[in-house]
Amino acid sequence: MRLATFLILALLFGAPAHAAEDTRLLRFPDVWGGQVAFVYGGDIYTAATSGGVAQRLTSDEGQELYPKFSPDGQWIAFSAEYTGTRQVWVMPAAGGTPRQLTFYTDVGPMPPRGGTDYRILDWTPDGQHVLVRANRTPYGQRNGVPMLAPFAGGMEKPLGPPETGGGMLSADGKTYVYTPIDREFRTWKRHRGGRAQDVWTYDLVNNTSRQLTDFVGTDHQPMWVDERIYFVSDRDYTLNLFAMDIDGGNLSKVTQFDDFDVLWPSSDRRRIVFENGGYIWLHDPATAQTSRIPIQVMGDRPHALATFKNVSSNIESFDIAPQGERAVFGARGEIFTAPAEHGEIRNISHTPAARETSVAWSPDGRWISYLSDATGEYELYVRPQDGSGEPRQITRDSQVWRFPPVWSPDSKMLAFADSNNTLSVVDVDSGRVSVVDTTRYTSNSFRNLTQYTWSPDSKWLAYTKVNESFNSSIWVYSVASREATQLTTDATNEQSPAFDPQGRYLYFTSTRDWNLVFSSYEFNYLYNNATRIYAATLAADGPALNRPRSDEVIPDAGDKEEEKDGGKNDKPQRVRFDIAGFNERVTVLDVPSANYVGLTAGDGGLFFIAAQQGSGNELHYYDLEERGAKKVLDGVTGYALSADGKKLLWQQRDKFGIADAKPEVDAGKTALKLDGMEMRIDPRVEWQQMYVDGWRILRDWFWDPGIHGQDWAAIRDRYAPLVAHVAHRGDLDYIFGELGGELNAGHIYVNSSPDTPAAERKAGGLLGAHVEAHESGYYRIARIFPGENWHEYYRSPLTEAGVNANEGDFILAVDGVSTRGVDNFYRLLQNKGDRVVELTLNDRPSDRGARVERVKTVTSETSLRYLEWVTRNRERVHELSGGRVGYIHVPNTAVDGNRELLKGMLAEARRDALIIDDRYNGGGFIPDRMIEMLARTPLNYWVWRGFEPQPRPLLSHDGPKAMLINGLASSGGDALPYYFRKLELGPLIGTRTWGGLIGISGNPGLADGGSIIPATFRFLDTEGKWAVEDEGVAPDIEVIDRPEAIAAGRDPSLEKAVEVMLEALEANPPQRIETPPAPTDFRFR
Repeated sequence: MRLATFLILALLFGAPAHAAEDTRLLRFPDVWGGQVAFVYGGDIYTAATSGGVAQRLTSDEGQELYPKFSPDGQWIAFSAEYTGTRQVWVMPAAGGTPRQLTFYTDVGPMPPRGGTDYRILDWTPDGQHVLVRANRTPYGQRNGVPMLAPFAGGMEKPLGPPETGGGMLSADGKTYVYTPIDREFRTWKRHRGGRAQDVWTYDLVNNTSRQLTDFVGTDHQPMWVDERIYFVSDRDYTLNLFAMDIDGGNLSKVTQFDDFDVLWPSSDRRRIVFENGGYIWLHDPATAQTSRIPIQVMGDRPHALATFKNVSSNIESFDIAPQGERAVFGARGEIFTAPAEHGEIRNISHTPAARETSVAWSPDGRWISYLSDATGEYELYVRPQDGSGEPRQITRDSQVWRFPPVWSPDSKMLAFADSNNTLSVVDVDSGRVSVVDTTRYTSNSFRNLTQYTWSPDSKWLAYTKVNESFNSSIWVYSVASREATQLTTDATNEQSPAFDPQGRYLYFTSTRDWNLVFSSYEFNYLYNNATRIYAATLAADGPALNRPRSDEVIPDAGDKEEEKDGGKNDKPQRVRFDIAGFNERVTVLDVPSANYVGLTAGDGGLFFIAAQQGSGNELHYYDLEERGAKKVLDGVTGYALSADGKKLLWQQRDKFGIADAKPEVDAGKTALKLDGMEMRIDPRVEWQQMYVDGWRILRDWFWDPGIHGQDWAAIRDRYAPLVAHVAHRGDLDYIFGELGGELNAGHIYVNSSPDTPAAERKAGGLLGAHVEAHESGYYRIARIFPGENWHEYYRSPLTEAGVNANEGDFILAVDGVSTRGVDNFYRLLQNKGDRVVELTLNDRPSDRGARVERVKTVTSETSLRYLEWVTRNRERVHELSGGRVGYIHVPNTAVDGNRELLKGMLAEARRDALIIDDRYNGGGFIPDRMIEMLARTPLNYWVWRGFEPQPRPLLSHDGPKAMLINGLASSGGDALPYYFRKLELGPLIGTRTWGGLIGISGNPGLADGGSIIPATFRFLDTEGKWAVEDEGVAPDIEVIDRPEAIAAGRDPSLEKAVEVMLEALEANPPQRIETPPAPTDFRFR
């Protein structure tokens, strides 16, 4: 393997780059005069439009983004994190000390697909304001409002439109060209659903809007150039530059790229610069010429320099030596062994260009097995446990991702599975692979063939497999006959098989207990904590468990001759496995029903994990003799039992320890010292490995093995040259986003590595109020957001008990510092998030009669804006309908959305009609339970003495319904209106939903803790047709919530829904249920 590693290193770095090589991955460009500004490696540079060596302007640990030249070319506005939150800054175009313009705390870090807060869009033509997209909508932290930040300092103010994607002001500053929908950081290519963007203009003088394009795909990033509008579109598959007249006519294609997309274009009103293939290109409409700007970025690239790091937080697999002397870890792509007490940690692999994972220690103590991608695919290897000698490749046929290998007790075989749902056994000496089984079924609780375990004589392999019933069952494979047999039936659900090391029992978990749990809100119930632990004797006449006991006298048989080996017999006894009658021999262990996983058997009992939702996991040991379980350790996230059954390697997240295998382990005394688990990490080498790994994860885990018809190898080769230009971990995330986008599917997500360089976050404080400047020089509370202060998420500081603050009050000082003359109120709340501040308040701008209030700030007002928006909508519906129509907004289909639906049904289901607002639904769970609740109608009523009739089910509604939808109704927010229509519950009103009905269910991560997440399953309708994904759910009644209407405080979709509901009630008046007189005549007729 070392030879292969050296070859890979030679390929990567054997031909050093020439000094004059043009740099790629230059991002977010802008142009003015003879200069371009751009971002590389999280810093801002400038260069000549003719090319050459770039000049670096910023160098902070955080990322400086979105540079925009001022109209006179003297300044650059940009977004940075110098003070601990992302804000708007300006600096001289030639370089210099930056000056902060905004101070209102940002929404915080988001995954790459969410972009960032404070995206710089433009300057006003007079250079007096910077136009910025600020994430301050009620609908979620990723939606943005266009705002103007004064160049001279002051409070930012809204531009006019209620939401924005990319946009630019006209030369006279009176018209804004933009996309109301923002999708710039979503890398889903060729998207055709409800978030497909169109270009609009907004008249800032007359507050009117006009839609200019109406293409099913993407039209975005519009710009003004010489009285024409340029924008980017994928009308011809790849994103290219297009142009049209200001009325949307005379459309023409400007660029002809077919390999990489045109990204992040920007204009100085004469020329356009954009990204393509990592380079910056310049288009001059006057000459119709498009040319690449040859730019070289010189410098040390500090984030790409090799460094030593402790990698104990990057452990992805572990095992313990047969007698517990050492533990082996797979961490950051290398293999380490660590002593239980004395000695040093050893790196026994030293393969920086390859990734080693899924380590396991052979029962005879000689070998470490693992998976390595040194050949380009993950193959199975073994190597001496002390690191001496060379590794030996065992398998040579891998084409897909492989799961962790498990040693047979005789150390002669390894069982492993792969992402094609094939379970195999390989002979370690010969490398001969035998297929054990495959499956075509999966379930919510068990996805892949990943649970397999050996009998103590190495003759049988027990494993879990999902059957046609979608229950998982225990199967067993005979090595001798090469036959697989199902042990448990399709009627029950089993997992986690474990053989008793003496060959007496097979243990497993099963959900055979139907534990009924009642709801706290209505007469409803579900089945929870239904798992118990079971065992069956392998031999029909084996020693049965849980038999009645009787104390009897056993006569002394006299002295026994000691065996020559001291009574020890290392040769495993052959297991007798009588498959016939197995289910009749199953018995349950005496532990209460709960959620149990991770069974491992010792001679005298069984270790298992009790998974506790919300309160951590507990490791327990069940003693066969005592017939009871005792706790071993709290907070366990994994463990391994030594081959001799005497030692235990435990895990508590990033903490590990080796202890005696018995109850009541002391984590403090048995913890391993892993501070020496260090390795030299060369990011340039690791990034190359992770790029291939990310490509491979998408190939092997994407729901369609055909990769949506893409030439996946060719796509890998197209993006691979970019990796050599990565200067910052965020650059690799950008490449992953583009790579995943080629799958043309939703839910292809990239999550950043914990190692991504970032500024230390210091959130600013917020008061849960809209604060405005006053002519007196002080600041005034214009509006206080109502809260639900018993819920931290909805805590509104100025409304809390004991705080005397009112709308209209003046804030004279913050922590004793006068607000008078301060250019921006939030300057005084920097670094004061979630802290108590003293506000000096008065009902007039005077110190006389002022009072001091102690207030604990919040760090976000998004939830308070949301609560205000929902409350206003509900009140509006009640007002328009005379109280006859109820309103429920569902923000997502996860925990919050289910809570809001339940709250809404309790409060609103008594009304004659219901409007369910699915707009801005961010998804989450598959909403089959939610639609089940919405579809309920009363089955009957119950009458108690002196009370009104009560419906059953309580949470039900018998009347017309409508659902509001828009392009931001996503994923589960797509499914909910689809189900609503399928069950014919009422009309869908609004615009087409996102169309992202494809799901994720877990996959391996990357070596440094980052991840790329492919969609693993897709929506299929009941007629066997693909639906919703990449098209969305269309409305029955289309209503466009025009920007000027929303800006004016109207809600066209909501108003239309009320109108439709009132018409339905008029056509079919509801029948009130009245309690008739009680029966009094009981004579037979």
